[in-house]
Amino acid sequence: MKAFISYSHKDSNYLERLKVHLAQMKRDGLITEWTDEEIHAGGSLNNTISDALNSSELFLALLSPDYIASNYCYNKEFETAQRMQEVGEIIIVPIIIEPCDWKRTPFGNLKALPKDGKAVSEWTNANNAFLNVIDELRRLTTLSKSTVSLQNLPKSTAPEKMVRNYKVKKYFSEVDNYNFKETSYQEIKNYFQSSISELDSVENLQARFTNDGKGFFTCLVSNRANNQSSFLTVQAGSDGQRHFGDLSYSFSEQVSTNSIQMGKVFKIDNDDYEQFWTKSSQGFGFSSQSSSRLAAHQVAEEIWNEFISEVGISVN
Repeated sequence: MKAFISYSHKDSNYLERLKVHLAQMKRDGLITEWTDEEIHAGGSLNNTISDALNSSELFLALLSPDYIASNYCYNKEFETAQRMQEVGEIIIVPIIIEPCDWKRTPFGNLKALPKDGKAVSEWTNANNAFLNVIDELRRLTTLSKSTVSLQNLPKSTAPEKMVRNYKVKKYFSEVDNYNFKETSYQEIKNYFQSSISELDSVENLQARFTNDGKGFFTCLVSNRANNQSSFLTVQAGSDGQRHFGDLSYSFSEQVSTNSIQMGKVFKIDNDDYEQFWTKSSQGFGFSSQSSSRLAAHQVAEEIWNEFISEVGISVN
């Protein structure tokens, strides 16, 4: 599929990263991309862009405050793509690269990438964000054009009920709980491995894993700018320690029941259909358990943000 990439020149760094991640799809013959970088000196800007857009099947919009503010990107390229979409000639895919007011634009009627429309700049590792984008684009290119066009119509014009998503009630056994905990723990550890590696590459910051045992890991972060350091230990609760929660964390180097702190305990919960994580806001008795339903990556993100704040670091 030929993809027309619409972007603000102020966001050219994001364009270059996207092109890097598209490399394997291009090798596989799944996609070709076009940007205004293809226009040679002396070429007709408006005519060349119009011809490229009219011959494209995908319209990838890199959304940011600068994109929405750009009269050319928003009022010319996007409006042309909307007219093409109405007659099934192109698929519009919003890719959110910076937080912006995109939900109040016509883009808000379309499924945005990365996952849940979370801006690339807000991911701990931007490569993970772009990988999510690539996975979705691969899925698009494997579907028939007619099916894809129908799924990407604005919500107001799509059929009200195309497919019924049935949910079946089920009972979750102790084996289900064990498997859920094990899978979640591995996802959380992977998140921290990626984040530690990323943080260690930042000037004045140092980070590393100091221990990786069965059901627990410990990492250390140092901020040389303010001379602050902190350990963090994350551990999955064993069967004999369920009263301490199914997952806990503490800002300490050693694993022990004494290091488990109130308000730093998560528990596996479920409704009639799925399992999820909840957090205790008071202590081990879970008398004031949070009503928030958390996925493993959300648990990891919450712990990580609290951990780096201990040494005066935040994520923009």
